[in-house]
Amino acid sequence: MKYKILALLSLLCVFCMLAGCKIELPAQVTSSAVQSAESSKTVPSQTIGSSAPATSVQASSAAESASSAPVSSTPLKVKAAASSGAAVSKAPITSKPAASTVSQTKTQSCTMSISCSEIIKNLDRFNAEQLSVVPKNGIIYAEKSVSIQDGDTVFDVILRETKANGIQMEHGKSPAFQLEYIKGIANIYEKAFGATSGWMYAVNGKQPPVGCSSYKLKSGDKIQWIFQCGT
Repeated sequence: MKYKILALLSLLCVFCMLAGCKIELPAQVTSSAVQSAESSKTVPSQTIGSSAPATSVQASSAAESASSAPVSSTPLKVKAAASSGAAVSKAPITSKPAASTVSQTKTQSCTMSISCSEIIKNLDRFNAEQLSVVPKNGIIYAEKSVSIQDGDTVFDVILRETKANGIQMEHGKSPAFQLEYIKGIANIYEKAFGATSGWMYAVNGKQPPVGCSSYKLKSGDKIQWIFQCGT
């Protein structure tokens, strides 16, 4: 039977060749022939180190492996900030404060008082007109602390304080030494309560051997202005 079919096919092919007609083969036969032809083609493998472009399969595999690889977000953020011009925050740089070049001056002070209490002790020696300018307690300027500066003299302090407190004071220069001296305070003048009466000063309980405009003070000194009754 098999041989009969083959013989018939052979005859049919010969007949067709002679007649010049074409015979359509079944679809199954055609597709199998195409598959066998495609399988017979060899795909050239990429040589290691070759510069030939990768195939579409290789490119898709590379893209998949690249997309699956973990990407660090920190460098990308920094790059994005740099490319966009945004300021990247940095830790503040601490600097040591510059040393102050201005030396702070120490507060200096002394105490001062002005008294005519000796007149009060000798009231019987003077008349009512003389005593009209004398305070009842003999205190013209009660002892208190006053600020002083470097180089201040006793004269500088009494001049400043009498002006600040509205106390009358008159001063002049000694003819012999050309130094400032006090003529009168609160309208109590030299020689008004005796030929040798007048104002004298003491520092820390002692009478200096120089005029008031020559004695330079130091912080903590105690100045006393005392009116002495003369003979």
